Amino acid sequence: MNDTKAKKSVGFFVLAAAAVVSVISIVLYGSAMNKATSAYGFMIAAAVVAVLALVLGAGKGSKLANWGGFCAAVLMMAGLAWSLTVMVDAIGYVISGLYQFSLLNTYITFAVCGGIAWLLFVISSFMGIVKQ
Repeated sequence: MNDTKAKKSVGFFVLAAAAVVSVISIVLYGSAMNKATSAYGFMIAAAVVAVLALVLGAGKGSKLANWGGFCAAVLMMAGLAWSLTVMVDAIGYVISGLYQFSLLNTYITFAVCGGIAWLLFVISSFMGIVKQ
């Protein structure tokens, strides 16, 4: 037990937090006004990659798990970018006064959670998951 705990770095726990926040952002994206199916695919892939990296890092202490944070960060950013493409019109309508700001609240909440998850993924990629 102590041997596997000794192999984990701070990046392991940062990646675990990023995985949880990314799952929360995926759930929040379901209630957004406009949704892109490809954004779901990228964000779900980011969460799956993070969980696989956590499993590899916790179990065998594989150094391959150190790439999990980087890959998840790339996938999460792709999902955030694709989600923004379908919301450009709605954002423009809010600025022009045709839509009320309350219609964008769920998307903004999702984007903030997704941005936090992306930032945590980037931080974990610099820290590494498994100690060398």
